[in-house]
Amino acid sequence: MAVLLPTGMPFSWVAPADIAAVAASLLLRADWSGRRVQAVRGPRDLSWDDALAVVGHVLGRTVTAHRVADDDMRATLAGAGMSPAQVEAIMGMSTGLREGFVPELPRTPLTTTDTTLGAWAWAELRPALDLTG
Repeated sequence: MAVLLPTGMPFSWVAPADIAAVAASLLLRADWSGRRVQAVRGPRDLSWDDALAVVGHVLGRTVTAHRVADDDMRATLAGAGMSPAQVEAIMGMSTGLREGFVPELPRTPLTTTDTTLGAWAWAELRPALDLTG
């Protein structure tokens, strides 16, 4: 898998359903209005090496990461049909992490969600790839 970050650098991974649950719980509050920053992180930070070991276990195959140059990743994303704005949004997430981005809110019990990458992969990825057997 082509990645922009050093493959051993840990960062937050969070299940989309956990993001949705946190957002819904805030938006549905009768007393909510305006703007609120709420960090959402999975149970632990994982590097690409860690994450792909988990995914590889779920898929029953070896999956590894290798770093690529920024321009190579831009070309790959554009070649997949992404607009220039989408490409730059994805690039910004990775390059920001690589260049020392510090989250506005630290990891706390409030910002930490329950779903592990392994649980997500078994529930969402494996069935999507028809590996249920």
